[in-house]
Amino acid sequence: MPLPSKYVPVNDTAVHYFHTGRTTLPDVTPALDLGELLLFIHGAGSNAHTWHRQLAAFAGAHSPLALDLPGHGRSGGTECLGSIAAYRDCVVAFMDALRLRPAVLVGRSMGGAIAMTLGLAHPARVRALVLVATAARFDLPDALLETWKAVMQGRVQQPFTADAFSPSADFATVRDAWMEQVKTDPRVRYGDFVACNRFDVSTQLGPLQVPTLIVAGRDDRITPPERSAFLHGAIRGSRLVVIEGAGHTIPAERPTEFNTVVAEFLATLPPTPTSGGAA
Repeated sequence: MPLPSKYVPVNDTAVHYFHTGRTTLPDVTPALDLGELLLFIHGAGSNAHTWHRQLAAFAGAHSPLALDLPGHGRSGGTECLGSIAAYRDCVVAFMDALRLRPAVLVGRSMGGAIAMTLGLAHPARVRALVLVATAARFDLPDALLETWKAVMQGRVQQPFTADAFSPSADFATVRDAWMEQVKTDPRVRYGDFVACNRFDVSTQLGPLQVPTLIVAGRDDRITPPERSAFLHGAIRGSRLVVIEGAGHTIPAERPTEFNTVVAEFLATLPPTPTSGGAA
């Protein structure tokens, strides 16, 4: 069943997002007052639809929504924003445009980097963090960057590999991810990878005070569990969960296990009012 979706203007760009529950008129924000507000932020070269399993799972008790960053999915734009900080500012502007209350930011890979920088810069906007298959500093291999630079320049075809998946991943899941991959312009994907490699908050995480769940995939070869262990040591009071049989795309590979871990984390958050505008 298709997810309801809407657009909102953000910095002169039409930003698309998926939500749950009843749809509304084009200029009216859907109701987002149920349980926790969950804002899902996708990874490099990805899109909001990759979170569809989570939107469906959390719709009954919470208010989940997932945005397409500019240049991704159905949002406007043809280029990446150039830096993790620029994506962070875009997410803040998106929250302003919808007058969102403080949210639980759920970010995978590049989305996790965006979530961390938002939590550091705007802690009052963040109820909690769920950092998925991400790192305080990325070290993407030169070969990956050179490959996608060549794709961007039209010199080679897009590679379709299983590097982001556990060896135990179902092929249907891998195939679905490949179908999502081709929806993003290679210029955007390459720019995202460059932005990730310039990102480094490894010495800046001490001030991060919001409740934080860190989720790693045991078989992740892009951001290995050791990167998540570093985050766990650097973020005071954080909780680390390593999911077996999962690679870099944990929410798609092991949705039941991932959703359960997130639900258990949400249940530990202290009560808060469920209405009001942006902080």
